[in-house]
Parts: sequence; C-alpha cells; structure tokens
Amino acid sequence: MIGKNKDLDFLQEVSKKVSGRTMEGSPITPDEVFDIFNDTLKKMTDVRTIEVPIFMPIMIEKEDDTYIARSHVYRVCRGIGFSEEKAIQRLKEEIEFYNRTIIESEKKIRMEEVVKNSFPKDCF
Repeated sequence: MIGKNKDLDFLQEVSKKVSGRTMEGSPITPDEVFDIFNDTLKKMTDVRTIEVPIFMPIMIEKEDDTYIARSHVYRVCRGIGFSEEKAIQRLKEEIEFYNRTIIESEKKIRMEEVVKNSFPKDCF
C-alpha cells in the first residue's frame, strides 16, 4: 500500500466495517477497531511473507556442561542446550521468534503511518 489513494481506500474499507458493526446495534470497543484496522491492512497490503530455507554458518561453543549455538547473521539470537543438537534447535526457535516479531512490528509501523497520514494532528 503506497500512496494517498491506497491510504484512502484503506480508510474507506475500515469505515465500512465499523459502520456495519454500528448499524447492527452492537457496541464496538477500541480493541475491536484496532483489530479491524489490522485485518483490513493484512487483506489490502501487497507485502507477502515467504519462508525460504537459508544456510548460514553457526558457531557452537561448549561451556561446562552446556552448548551455546550462535550465528553472526542473527547476533541477538542464541540457543543453549545440553547437546549440540538441542542448542541448534533452540537457536532455530529463537530466529523464528525474532523474524515473526520483526514482521509484526513492520506491519504495526505501517498501520500507524496510514493513520498518521490520514488524520494529521491539526485535524482535531
């Protein structure tokens, strides 16, 4: 979603959904409005998430009775286990969690930009 026209299309779609709920006579909470924004943004965005296998070097260190797996690609992630396999498995889980968090943050930032562009501060 790039440009003012898509931002306006987004807001019109959100307005339709909120109006529909209001016309049904059921009250709508701020959390539900946020969910409507989020769902609409997901449906209207041109961005897709595709999982692709990536091969990267992993360093495994042994400290006392534990193994620590790290990668220079994902410096904030590490896996700790009592075997090399467990440390690698935990590193993979950390990387998956990190990627999901980054993707959700990007979506939230985009939604905030749409709202900010559509409702400037001097509007109120």
